Amino acid sequence: MYKLKYDEIENKLIQIDPHGKETVIASEFPSKPVFSPNNQMAIYINPLEWECLGSLYLYNLQNGYIEEIISPDEDQNIPKYAIWIDNNNIAVIIGYGFGTVHVGGNVFIYHIPSAKLKKITSYPPEIQITKLTIKGEIMSLNGIKYIDEALNEFREYYDEIPLSQLF
Repeated sequence: MYKLKYDEIENKLIQIDPHGKETVIASEFPSKPVFSPNNQMAIYINPLEWECLGSLYLYNLQNGYIEEIISPDEDQNIPKYAIWIDNNNIAVIIGYGFGTVHVGGNVFIYHIPSAKLKKITSYPPEIQITKLTIKGEIMSLNGIKYIDEALNEFREYYDEIPLSQLF
């Protein structure tokens, strides 16, 4: 079984093979890996830095295989945050990759076995989801809602989606 180690000082992600050999697999300010409920896989975004076009990667801890599962699209929308829903599904926030106004985005579900991406929310541009959490059968969406036309002032925004409505 492979392992992942996140080096917070040098902002890099290190793979440790079954023999203990360490290899840097992401060195451009990757996110910390998030492990699947069964600890067989992990996801991370690389790079995850302001105004950088990052991708979401799936890492198989059984064989060390890395797969880019969501990359920047032609409109420069990128994955910004991701969590596991279960061992087969990932919730991911995807939004525009540039500018100070676009801090979040909309919520999508990536189904690993089918490699399908499904859009879950369609908020107007003034609503930016920035964080997802799951408690019980509810996914909580936290973010901001701009309250002025210049998109300078905002307030906190919150929404909930029952997990049963995601699939």
